[in-house]
Amino acid sequence: MSLQLSRTWSSGQKLLFRFFFVFFVLYIPFSFIPYLGEGYEFLWRQAVPWVGEHVLHLPGKITIFTNGSGDTTYDYVKLFCMAVLSVTAALVWSAADRRRRNYDALHHWLRVGLRYYMFYMMGVYGFAKVFHLQMPSPFLSQLVQPFGDKSPMGLAWSYVGFSAAFSAFAGWAEVISGMLLLFRRTVLMGSVLCAFVMLNVVAINFCFDVPVKLYSSFLLLVSLFLMAPDMRRLGNLFLFNKTVQPKVYRTYLNKRWLRITAGVVKFLFIGLVLYSQVANSMSGAKRYGAAASRPPLYGIYNTELLVRNHDTIPPLMTDTTRWRQVIIQFANYAQVKLMNDSLKALAFDIDTTAKTATVFTPGDTSRKNVMRYTLDSTYLTLDGVLNNDTVTYRLKKFDHRTFRLVSRGFRWVNEYPYNW
Repeated sequence: MSLQLSRTWSSGQKLLFRFFFVFFVLYIPFSFIPYLGEGYEFLWRQAVPWVGEHVLHLPGKITIFTNGSGDTTYDYVKLFCMAVLSVTAALVWSAADRRRRNYDALHHWLRVGLRYYMFYMMGVYGFAKVFHLQMPSPFLSQLVQPFGDKSPMGLAWSYVGFSAAFSAFAGWAEVISGMLLLFRRTVLMGSVLCAFVMLNVVAINFCFDVPVKLYSSFLLLVSLFLMAPDMRRLGNLFLFNKTVQPKVYRTYLNKRWLRITAGVVKFLFIGLVLYSQVANSMSGAKRYGAAASRPPLYGIYNTELLVRNHDTIPPLMTDTTRWRQVIIQFANYAQVKLMNDSLKALAFDIDTTAKTATVFTPGDTSRKNVMRYTLDSTYLTLDGVLNNDTVTYRLKKFDHRTFRLVSRGFRWVNEYPYNW
């Protein structure tokens, strides 16, 4: 449906526009404006649980809000509330403004706002992939994780993160499609590319249980909304083999000083956004990305010997306390793989001067265990008290570069498929 085919819009066009206008205003967060975003979200956190309890009669009270997951019960009920409010507002607006012929100007400025919003968000997600931050290379703990124990989301993350080049390719697709939305002559190309890019993201989120289904679907909806005025022209070009007339661009800034001011503000905004996003990504790469410094005991260590209370403990699969492997990738943190292949997270604070490791369960600082360590090119030895037992662990360092996934590398020529 094109909203620019006629100066007089149909009743259906006007009703749809009113709905989408209200819905987009409600859905797009105000995080760009200090304090307003927090206040806006505070209101939703009061209203949504009440709606869930008294209107939808959910079996339990909503106590978990948007976190690393954007698909919580709270988010679905919030979406329901937004949809109801948008329908209600659209009907009231239609009754109060039924004589208006069109919303050309308001539609134009809504599109401008959505274009810049999409540019910003595509940059946020795109540069995180370009700098290999959102989906990094598989962690050491993931390299020793049984394939069948991976979550669907973890599988998707490892698939993209395995290749820094593929991650960058996906990221540049998002960045470039977002940048094309900034200029009116490339808006259609940008919206089409954004739609294809976001369709792929939505498919991954739904098929691999990534909890960003709602938000990625929203970005896809915005892309389609930006495409809507040109749908008929696209259909004539690609489907119906009809002549496509050039688009006539209309300006809503009739004074020269307004156009100059808008152009200056536009390029200052673009420069600020690109600079901040690239700078933040480069900083992230140094802090926790591929360029981050490694902790002193970085690596994978396999247990060869355990002496507990002066007794040598055999490696029994039924022993759920014995460490089978110690994986250290991040500062002050380690993962321990037990004999039953389960992983346990431990705080692992290293003092390189005293040659000690303070080991405890995260969140339980009352039971800290200080262990002395020695390290050479082959072995890591930990000696001290652990859970009220005197222990000595001798662990042999494993070269993670020998994993097939890591060592295979890129090959131009493959005489046979290498599919394991």
